[in-house]
Amino acid sequence: MGRQRAALATRAEDPDSDVLVLVAHHDMTGALRCLMQRHGGAVYRYCREALRDSTLADDVHQQVFSAAFHDLPGFRGQSTVRTWLFGIARHRVLDAAKSRQRARARFVDDDPRGVTDPGASAGERIDDLRLGEALIACLNELAPHVRSAVLLRFQQGFTFEEMAEICGVRAGTLQAQVMRAMPVLRQCIENRNGGVL
Repeated sequence: MGRQRAALATRAEDPDSDVLVLVAHHDMTGALRCLMQRHGGAVYRYCREALRDSTLADDVHQQVFSAAFHDLPGFRGQSTVRTWLFGIARHRVLDAAKSRQRARARFVDDDPRGVTDPGASAGERIDDLRLGEALIACLNELAPHVRSAVLLRFQQGFTFEEMAEICGVRAGTLQAQVMRAMPVLRQCIENRNGGVL
């Protein structure tokens, strides 16, 4: 009983109590709109400063408000809405920083550019260079969201679940985008290399 009183008192004192009223009336779109208008800029600045990467901050910012939209009906009032929202932001920033660190470690460990194959002939190295150039050109022909999904999966080594967190899109959707892009990339590379992959 004491916990319920404390939660009700917190809601009454919460500057965002009108957001909670909208949630109680099942107006989630209105509640999210209010949260984004009031706190969107501050959450973005927090993400940008914590991550030092405006692109990643955009992704995390979107994830924070997506999570808020999903979790707001279960908000228990143990803190203010603003504090709760920044708790979500903190967790998302930490997740993004860890993912970025893992990706960078994979990239450094798996970067073949720093290691030359002593057995490769000059012709093989030229062929590898041409193939790499064709791949880059073909990737640039993909829609930006598809290109991003392909790079996250194959360049950075993210799982589809990790990509879903980064992109704010369902893992199955990202998997479908990547799988549809693969034959398109293959055909494009073959066309650029005279039918040779």
